[in-house]
Amino acid sequence: MKTCNYCGVELENNMNFCPLCGEPVINKNSDSLEYIEVRKKEQEKSALTSYQKLTKMQKRKLFWQISGIILLSGIVVTFLIDFIGNQTISWSKYSIAVCTILFLNTTMISFWYHRLFLLFLGSFLTTSSLLVLLDLFNGSVDWGVKLGIPLLFAAYVIVFILIGMIKAARQHGLNIIAYCLLAAGLLSICTEGIISLQVMNKFQVEWSIIVMASVLPVAVLLLFIHHRLKKVTDLKRFFHI
Repeated sequence: MKTCNYCGVELENNMNFCPLCGEPVINKNSDSLEYIEVRKKEQEKSALTSYQKLTKMQKRKLFWQISGIILLSGIVVTFLIDFIGNQTISWSKYSIAVCTILFLNTTMISFWYHRLFLLFLGSFLTTSSLLVLLDLFNGSVDWGVKLGIPLLFAAYVIVFILIGMIKAARQHGLNIIAYCLLAAGLLSICTEGIISLQVMNKFQVEWSIIVMASVLPVAVLLLFIHHRLKKVTDLKRFFHI
């Protein structure tokens, strides 16, 4: 008994069309096989959802629109609850500030995706503004400016350099893990140093040196292995994933 080339349902010998999918019943010769492949590609293309048919830019724009609606809803709802309940704006100013900064960062991620420097600069400025606002809400400019922004700046600079090194690398393998370990060690040194400047008015590092000393040999070993095994440095191939 024959079967349909498309859905696999059993067919009577005298059938010219499949009763289930409606596709024509064709013989298995070279021409019909070529026709089958064309029809399969057409069916796969038609089976794609509307989201899958969107371009990358359209997907990022859709993500921005959905994020904007959610964040705007959060601003409106918290404002109304706070204002109706307290007849003034009190705790809702925190959620409004956070949602606004998140929306600005979402906008930059969506539209400055390939402009790495502008993305990091804009994100740093907006996030720093949030820290200043939180300080002002508490009645004084203290930890946000003196401690939060320096820590944030160090983290952004290190991550920016890390992404730049990853993009510049010809092969992505064990060297990426090494770069991340070195970045983590450097960030720990910056974190302890900035906190010591704030607390003791002097740059002092202790535990962060131990962290760097621990990750440095591992990073050097990974870079050595990466150099020796350039032909298999792709992680998926190296670990047979």
